[in-house]
Amino acid sequence: MDELLLFLAEKGAIQNRLNITTKLIGASLSMSQQNASIRLRSLVKQGFVSKNAEGVQLTEKGRKALASLYSRLKAIFQQKRFSFNGKIVKGSDEGKYYVSLPQYKGKIKDAIGFAPFPGTLNIELDDSQIETRMALREHKPIVIEGFKSKGRSFGPAELYPCTIGGYSGALIFPFRSHHGLRILEIISPYDLTEKLPISTGSKITVEVVFQ
Repeated sequence: MDELLLFLAEKGAIQNRLNITTKLIGASLSMSQQNASIRLRSLVKQGFVSKNAEGVQLTEKGRKALASLYSRLKAIFQQKRFSFNGKIVKGSDEGKYYVSLPQYKGKIKDAIGFAPFPGTLNIELDDSQIETRMALREHKPIVIEGFKSKGRSFGPAELYPCTIGGYSGALIFPFRSHHGLRILEIISPYDLTEKLPISTGSKITVEVVFQ
């Protein structure tokens, strides 16, 4: 399932025409405007989306594809074990800034028992794993409340404890995130790039298990 089709559906393009620019699509899904334009044209060419001067809208074929996805997701929503395979990508250091803040660091330690190493490990999934990510998000997360500091508001985040190469960590989903559906952010008490033989582009597996 193409994440762009899901994105358009989430924005209301199932029942109504959506007037949206490829620039905004690109920014929302962490891709270039050119890539967003190519992906949108591909969906139109395949018959999943129609496009005219008023905007874009899912076709009957697109809606059926979503209905099929819903049926598959229902079957896996009760999963207790999730495995994500992806490649390590370079982050913007934004995660490093936030998890280094004493307020977040303290709240994370209280919630899951460890203070995070100052930085996040970013993993890029392929399109086939977006459905699994959506199913994971149906499980109840550990919530880190937001806070205010020096007149600035910092939003909440949600955590799912996980393991990476035998080391403990957690998937973190900030309320305010610039990442699309294909990027997972991981925090850990360890510098995983030192503990594991990995670097940008390396393949890695993340496991999440619910009791």
